Amino acid sequence: MHVGVQNLPVRALRQSARWLLRGAVTAAIVSYILVDVDRGDLVRAFTRVEPRRVAVALAIYLTGQVLSAYKWSLIGRAVGLERRFRTYARFYFIGMFFNLFGPSTIGGDLARGLYLGHGARQALALNSVVFDRASGLALLMALGAVALLAFPEYHLPRPLAAAVVVGGLGLLLGWWMCPRLIRLLPAHNRLRRHVEEDLGAFWSDRPLLVRVAAVSLVFHLSQVLVQWQLTRAAGAAVPLSYCLLYHPLISVMTALPVSVGGFGVREGGYLYFLTRIDIDDSVAVTVGLLWFTVTLLGGMVGGAVFVASGARLPLGVPRPAPVGTTAS
Repeated sequence: MHVGVQNLPVRALRQSARWLLRGAVTAAIVSYILVDVDRGDLVRAFTRVEPRRVAVALAIYLTGQVLSAYKWSLIGRAVGLERRFRTYARFYFIGMFFNLFGPSTIGGDLARGLYLGHGARQALALNSVVFDRASGLALLMALGAVALLAFPEYHLPRPLAAAVVVGGLGLLLGWWMCPRLIRLLPAHNRLRRHVEEDLGAFWSDRPLLVRVAAVSLVFHLSQVLVQWQLTRAAGAAVPLSYCLLYHPLISVMTALPVSVGGFGVREGGYLYFLTRIDIDDSVAVTVGLLWFTVTLLGGMVGGAVFVASGARLPLGVPRPAPVGTTAS
């Protein structure tokens, strides 16, 4: 206990240092954007946004989140976490609300697991969230890799294209073959035990993997449509094929816990990818801000669901630190 108390200031300093670093990254990128992009042009671009298209994008986005909740329900039910679909959807939307307060999706994922596993089978519920997130990431990166191979005319830098193709297809193959690949580790390895003992039930069901992959693919394609609508809302004629290419990359960039809520990294990503096809830099940043607006509004819908559910997380559950560590 004494050692634990002594370590508290060290952990607090490390946590503060991480947040300071994320804040510095966000501030640096935002400062660069404000210097590089004419603020008058940015204001004019934002005032020309078509609200109707933003509303359509928001509707598609929310529909996609419902679809993603359905995918999670397939995973949970496969291991005996029997809840009605609307209950899974409610927990999922509450997780969207908590995503607004963290550097990545960890806060929302933890909230989902707490709700689903409240009272019993807490570890299994959290593992269902981990598997849901891992499968989604694998399919997202694979989608980006396939888009790069299918549309070489956009001429992304070769190192970036190679990294995405190799990483995306490798991640998908690794996810599919994980139970076999994990056996290469020593029997006492913590990660191997976690995959074999805690997550093994998910990988052992091949039909489940196929269904999860199919739903995940449809979900990601719906989010590509959101991107296409947002570029149209900002007045940019961006091909749908290019949205298919850049959306996975920006999504992964934003999810990395290197900035405050992805702010700055997201806008910088749009600035990089859209200006490559001769979209004005002010319009590119505007599209990034519109994407942030859509996710913020989606999180606020989740906040309303959270309030309607009693506005408090389930109590009396163990701390799921090991699962959070594995997910990150």
